[in-house]
Amino acid sequence: MAVAKVNGAEIYYEESGSGPPVILSPGGLQGVASSYRPVIEALSREHRVVVYDRRFGGQSRSPLVVQTWDLVCDDVFGLMDALDIDQAYLGGGSFGAAISLGCAARRPQRVRAIFPSNIAGGVICDGYLTGKLFKSMDLAENDSISSVVAAFDPDDRFSPFSPELAQTDSQYRKTLEAMSTDDFVQVMRDTIYALFHGPYPTLGMTEPALKSIQVPAMVMPGGNDVHPRAVAELVHRLVPNCRWAEVRPHSEEPAKYTERVLGFLAAVEADGGR
Repeated sequence: MAVAKVNGAEIYYEESGSGPPVILSPGGLQGVASSYRPVIEALSREHRVVVYDRRFGGQSRSPLVVQTWDLVCDDVFGLMDALDIDQAYLGGGSFGAAISLGCAARRPQRVRAIFPSNIAGGVICDGYLTGKLFKSMDLAENDSISSVVAAFDPDDRFSPFSPELAQTDSQYRKTLEAMSTDDFVQVMRDTIYALFHGPYPTLGMTEPALKSIQVPAMVMPGGNDVHPRAVAELVHRLVPNCRWAEVRPHSEEPAKYTERVLGFLAAVEADGGR
């Protein structure tokens, strides 16, 4: 089991292949590396591909802290540091797309290019994600933290949020459930404000931040209420010289996704990163 110590967390990751590095950030509040398995083999034929469980997903371990956009981006850069990667191509779907955009805006010198997909944003997206966090707040206040942990269900997208490791690690679960209820609730509340309280036309990104991105970019749209096509179109308009790829999410069209991504990365390599 490969684990990197990053910003006070232990981040589980997997890597395969060789060549220019690609890091894929998974979606959701608890993104897991396994979500990218349909495309890893094809991408790793030409690239060193790194996938990881975000700090509250899968096998990663983190104290319960407030998620902020700075933190989720710093986790990517911290993982790169741990793996001696100076610069990488960054991809991601949904919440992971927001991470790749955020990293490009924050530290462009570490990012060779980005290819965000299934772009998330809008009032339904925000309502869906904040609803998961609010459910955790409400259940903890009116019942217990133990009830929040017990309600975790990876197959129910509307289940309350709690760190996934609590389902498999009894000591971690014991520590989490021993938290002060007030502290637990405050983390949920602060996370809602940190992630969603802002002028974000797309998840986590303001218009000026999108306009500031200077690295090569390719956007792939979503097509539902959480990932409205109009949001992807807006990102495409605002990010300078951004390319458009008419590709469905990697879980739905893995072969088409990998073909288009590899073509984009080859073009960036040929252009010397321009």
